[in-house]
Amino acid sequence: MPHPVNLETARTVEGIVREAGAIPATIGIIGGRVKIGLKARELEYLADAKAAIKISRRDIGPAIATGKDGGTTCSATLIFAALAGIKVFATGGLGGVHRGGETSMDISADLQELTRCPVGLVSAGVKSILDIGRTLEYLETLGVPVLSYAKTDDFPAFYSRRSGFKSPWKVDDPATAARILYTQRQLGMANGVVYGVPIPEEYEAIGQQLQSAVEQALKEAEQTGVNKRGKEVTPWLLKRVGELTKGKSLANNIALIKNTALIGSQIAIAYADMTRKDREDSRHLVSPAWTKNAASVRGEVAQPVEDVPLARAKLIVVGSTAVDVTAKANPTSDGSTALHTTTPGTVAVTLGGVGRNVAEAAHRILASQSEELSSATALISPIGNDSFGRLLVDEFHKSGMRTDGLLQVDDARSAVCNMVVDTDGSLVGGVADMDIINSLDTQKVIQTLEEHRPSLVAVDGNLTSEALKSLIDYCHQQQMPVFFEPTSVPKSTAVFPAIAGLLDRTNRPPITFAAPNLHELKHMYQEASSGTWELTAHKQWWTAIDDMALGSEFPRVPYHSSSPMGSRKWPFSFSRSFTI
Repeated sequence: MPHPVNLETARTVEGIVREAGAIPATIGIIGGRVKIGLKARELEYLADAKAAIKISRRDIGPAIATGKDGGTTCSATLIFAALAGIKVFATGGLGGVHRGGETSMDISADLQELTRCPVGLVSAGVKSILDIGRTLEYLETLGVPVLSYAKTDDFPAFYSRRSGFKSPWKVDDPATAARILYTQRQLGMANGVVYGVPIPEEYEAIGQQLQSAVEQALKEAEQTGVNKRGKEVTPWLLKRVGELTKGKSLANNIALIKNTALIGSQIAIAYADMTRKDREDSRHLVSPAWTKNAASVRGEVAQPVEDVPLARAKLIVVGSTAVDVTAKANPTSDGSTALHTTTPGTVAVTLGGVGRNVAEAAHRILASQSEELSSATALISPIGNDSFGRLLVDEFHKSGMRTDGLLQVDDARSAVCNMVVDTDGSLVGGVADMDIINSLDTQKVIQTLEEHRPSLVAVDGNLTSEALKSLIDYCHQQQMPVFFEPTSVPKSTAVFPAIAGLLDRTNRPPITFAAPNLHELKHMYQEASSGTWELTAHKQWWTAIDDMALGSEFPRVPYHSSSPMGSRKWPFSFSRSFTI
């Protein structure tokens, strides 16, 4: 699509998804970084990026390595959706076997990728510029189920509701469509599902006219040799069809994308409901910690009753978990929150806490890969024996997360952050009651690490420096990789005592991975090079710098007087000094 129509369409489609009750995650690559869920400014940039390229499976590695911008084809989008745990992907049209493909072997990578990614692909069928019959035959050979999302089994053809070919299956409601995808997951099948959604009936009338333009464009492509240019063929043909139809094809393109986005959202919601219901049905929501007569012991782990004993946790996250209470004034008010009175509005209760957020993200991704990994992530965090603590346990169960790492502390309050925001969502004020994290019993955490022997331990900056030092020392002794989430600018240096204490005792990095943002990274570097820590004067720092092989970049960095080797100040190097 031409700019700015592509941007307007993307915004509209995201709005349709949100209105349906789902969360949009537009996928693309910017500067060699995969973006799953583009921000508004990223969407604007990519929509008008002059050097943006078309990225299929074969292009992913080169595009990332060379820092390219680009839009992803169905094959690349399927890969990233599967990696992120996204189960439904909506698009315009699926790629397929090109006309004459039986001799040219020009077959879209989209088809093969559907055998590797357990994602439901919702489209308006196969692009009408392709050989639809052979495409369906090829999908049958690959074992990918194809369904018409309609009352009939007519397979759609992009601009037309009927291609002249039949689908082996048909569904006409989101629940059944989602159940098919969910059943494949339960069986451990790695392939996806193709849902062919016909274009809305009001756009069917000009379908024949558009198809005539398609046939003419195909002849021109053959005459000019464009049909031999690989991935350039499809964009050229669609653009030429648009020119021949004087923009009528563009209107149909937009209509079918809006329709597939709506249907895809409905299927995604139905799939999420099934997942949630099945998880709730498979677990008891009764925990000894919450029964009236349960004996309470300070710091005791709340043990939920599970149908099957939980397996060893492969990832253990140690950090904060909290309840966020957000009060927002109604848009109809004057936007102010006057003192000494109440303001009409809405109050939302959600779960928060940096450690909990990391644990949930990991749980979602791992659980989407296999049932076996659904219990691979455990969060160790203190909670109070109060209503907010019970809410946390209940919500953990509902999301399918383990609760055996929630440490009940009887004489402490569960962490709560109460925020008041104005009509624009800007923070007006609030109260954060987060002191319970200071009561974390590191010995109990270490006992849990000894029992599970996880492949990775993640810690957040909410922990005290003493707790971080104890845990990192233990993980270093046991050669357990450590991931550090800095949490905020002030808390990002809480890990420094642990690092400083180990630098002279080992050549291995005390922290294996860290994920600071630029503000946190800048603060960490400034503190590391300050007189308080002088970490940049340590020989390990310069070993890390040397390992980066910066070469000609070295002389461009200004000198700094407090370090050896000419004492140059290296922006952003601190994170690399403890990253492998």
